[in-house]
Amino acid sequence: MTYTKSESSDDARFVEWVERVIEGVEKHFIAEQSYVVKVNNWFGQRWLGFSGKALGAVAVHNRRLPLPPFVPSRVVSQRRFFSPHARSKRSRTLHVKQHSEENLTRYADVMLHDATVFWYSGSTRKNSRGSVMAYVFTPEGHWPWYVGLRRTGSWHVVEAAGISREELHKFHEEAG
Repeated sequence: MTYTKSESSDDARFVEWVERVIEGVEKHFIAEQSYVVKVNNWFGQRWLGFSGKALGAVAVHNRRLPLPPFVPSRVVSQRRFFSPHARSKRSRTLHVKQHSEENLTRYADVMLHDATVFWYSGSTRKNSRGSVMAYVFTPEGHWPWYVGLRRTGSWHVVEAAGISREELHKFHEEAG
């Protein structure tokens, strides 16, 4: 199964790395459904748990896990995949145009229920930077993590939050 969508502006090795990590996570954690969202450019770690701005100025990070408020124009594609034993096949548009204050109430446990979401960056060929973020559905709730990568010859993890390099390596290798 192919989870990612590669375009001419994407570095093929980055997209392959993302594909393998998603496949490894999917083998390890079986969610009813998964979303894979491609964002039009690199995004930073601040999107992990970020819900928006209150009164248009102050950044807000909630204890409850909100969906990152990417504006729809930044979303290149949203793909949805179902496990063979999925009970429900309802789909949601994850990124909608709305006021920033409305983003403060779009929580993973409400919007996603038992779904996993992966976000990855596009335009990696020219940027030499890439990012992957996930809200992985587990029996304990959603596990949020972020990984930033940089290309210096080959792609290297330069930043990780919520996940260790060992866990990433394990998922990458489990994809086999």
